[in-house]
Amino acid sequence: MLVDKPESVNRVPSLYCRKQAPDLPAWIMYDKNILRFQAFFQQTILEYRTTDHILRKVDIFFFLEDGTIKVMEPKTQNSGLSQGVLISRQRIRLPFSYDLYYDVLDLNIGREVTFFGKVFKIVNCDNFTRVFLNRLGINVPHPINWPDAVERTPDTRKPPKHRPFRQFLDFDRQVLRFHGYWDDRESEFGTIHLLEIHYFLADDTIEIKEELPPNSGMEAGPMFLKRMRIPRKIPPRIEMTGGPKVTSYTPADLSIGAVINVYGRNVVLTDCDPFTKEYYRVTYGFDAFTPLPLPNDGGKECISASMAERQLPPWNGYGSYDDSAENCRTVEPKAPHRDFMKFLHKDRVGFDSHILRFAARLISDDPVDAQRYFIIKYFLCDDTIGIFELGERNSGFKGGKFFRRDKMYLPDVKFFVPKEPPAYTDKDMWIGNELVINKHRFRLIAADEYALRYLETHSNEYPMANIPLIMDKIRRTLASKENGYKNFVAKYMEAVLPNKRELMSVRCFKQALKEIMCEKMSEHEFVSLIRYFRGDPGKEKSPRREMIRSLVFTELTRGLWDDRERLKEGLIHADVSRAGVLSAEQLRQTLRAHRLPINRDLMDCMLTVLEKDDKCNIVYNDLMSFLDFQTRPVFSLTEEDYMKVVRHAPPTKDIECKMWADAETLITDGYVNWNAFLCQLNLDHLVKEQS
Repeated sequence: MLVDKPESVNRVPSLYCRKQAPDLPAWIMYDKNILRFQAFFQQTILEYRTTDHILRKVDIFFFLEDGTIKVMEPKTQNSGLSQGVLISRQRIRLPFSYDLYYDVLDLNIGREVTFFGKVFKIVNCDNFTRVFLNRLGINVPHPINWPDAVERTPDTRKPPKHRPFRQFLDFDRQVLRFHGYWDDRESEFGTIHLLEIHYFLADDTIEIKEELPPNSGMEAGPMFLKRMRIPRKIPPRIEMTGGPKVTSYTPADLSIGAVINVYGRNVVLTDCDPFTKEYYRVTYGFDAFTPLPLPNDGGKECISASMAERQLPPWNGYGSYDDSAENCRTVEPKAPHRDFMKFLHKDRVGFDSHILRFAARLISDDPVDAQRYFIIKYFLCDDTIGIFELGERNSGFKGGKFFRRDKMYLPDVKFFVPKEPPAYTDKDMWIGNELVINKHRFRLIAADEYALRYLETHSNEYPMANIPLIMDKIRRTLASKENGYKNFVAKYMEAVLPNKRELMSVRCFKQALKEIMCEKMSEHEFVSLIRYFRGDPGKEKSPRREMIRSLVFTELTRGLWDDRERLKEGLIHADVSRAGVLSAEQLRQTLRAHRLPINRDLMDCMLTVLEKDDKCNIVYNDLMSFLDFQTRPVFSLTEEDYMKVVRHAPPTKDIECKMWADAETLITDGYVNWNAFLCQLNLDHLVKEQS
């Protein structure tokens, strides 16, 4: 098959008998099938006296489709030889033959083949080649070990010479880096110089750079010592012109804590980089690389130490702290930079306003001031607080903006200082906490649904809404008292409802916790527990409806939409059966046809809170009452300018104040799942132990 002349004998054994295999051409049967052998050949070297020849490793590829052979030598970095393809792909004749070529039978481990006058010794092959030859019935011996790369015949009369070129090939671009210092404080105006020492393994040279911080007052040169060999001992000047060669520093002389003499300057090595540590660990077996501290400068700052922080003058009260600081740092001040990443994540996105709203009372000895209601808004995007007052009719207080949106600083701090004093953060916003803002003391009495849900969602950041931490506090308190848990359960066992033994009123639940916890629990923790173990979750539907209604009213007033009569006609026209209900898709199409200025997400939320029948069709009369401009939304959960936008709406009778008053007393209504609370406490084993 691989022979040119048809009359020659086929020397390749067949895998199958005659007429048992398809008679296909070789270039189809053996396409991309290549046998790979590993071999070497000797190359004579006349330039070196210490060796006669070198061994070069090659790969021999035999292409089964056409019987061609290619010889290639893998490339080695800095070998000094012309490597790569030694013999291009071609058919190679057998030595002393003009009509026969090398084929599969001539290549095997242990054989020597001659290609164009070079003798190659085959020592190994890959797995595919071994399996292929075995299937042909050819036995493949075990691999042969590689001989030594260089056979040396050293001269016994002289010691081996130092080979700088061999050292360069082995250690090129390998540098040991040390950190050290030179103590020059004994001289006048001397100081401690921090140095960086580089040792080049390729030629045993050393260069030293000095580390100077900016604005140090020292003139920085390019190098402390240029690259050269540093002698261990400085010889006399007479011996510099001749005599024996002076020994220089080697890697064995360098280590952490070593002192090298750099032409009269004692340089102490204090640390090294990871590559240097690995080199000494492998070469010398060192394992201890403890850095040395820098010497004390006797009360004076080291030149290479970090520069002291710049002290700005105290704040004069004009502008903000950041703005005043920029005016002090440069002649052309720049606008202060905010925390852009925090603004990007905590700015309003859809329905996530990232604004925590709390109801507050003014703590004052005056009974009139004690009855005033406030809304405190905390903006998470920039940690600012805005305070608004909800004025009651005939109270003497107009209401509206009480304090403009700004950072609110903690009480009893010094304001006229260089650094900005600490301010209130979102960790201070929880029900029951007291905030002192501009000498006014506010007590947070309630929070809206969004603030409570936000704190509960991020409970890992807010411990007042973290149920596992609260339960652990209660658990430790009951376990510390003798018969505490047993008496606690027995005392309030009869407080549950007679028809539903698992429910307990919120008022009794709060009283039970206050008796055992006293002042250890805050009001916000009570609210978190009641919301978590709520026994009547249906009460939470109404606040959500009012919140969505408030958002819808805001969008309608911004879009100047007030066409309820025409919308009602359109709904009646769409209701062909006059059943008073429409499907969600029909209602959505009708609202789009009348161009309500609300986005799709808000419209879908609005449709979910409307009244529905048994077939989930929406009662459009409930939609008309939902969009009634004569009744203002209960929740005030929009932006600060909401009061300005809806001035055309008729006034209401203290709806906002009533909402916050209801929120203040919300924790006293409803029921709590008592059994779920006791089950999560998991203190039944205390009853058995105490019994």
